[in-house]
Amino acid sequence: MGILGFRKQRKDLRSALQSMRSHGIIVNGHYRRRSGMFVFSVANSVITEDELLRLQGEGKFETSELQEILAEIGKRL
Repeated sequence: MGILGFRKQRKDLRSALQSMRSHGIIVNGHYRRRSGMFVFSVANSVITEDELLRLQGEGKFETSELQEILAEIGKRL
């Protein structure tokens, strides 16, 4: 990934996190794993950077859809 792709990914990630926070969802992090992957604590769940970007790309950041996603994440725990 080139520098421009990296910048776009960072911008998209910031946008996704801001969207979740503006909906009142508590987001902590970023935390880096040994593998270099970033993870975030979202409403007592852990979600990866790639998952956040995928959800944003699919347009899943509406309030009702976010609640469904968090419920699904909670089931996996």
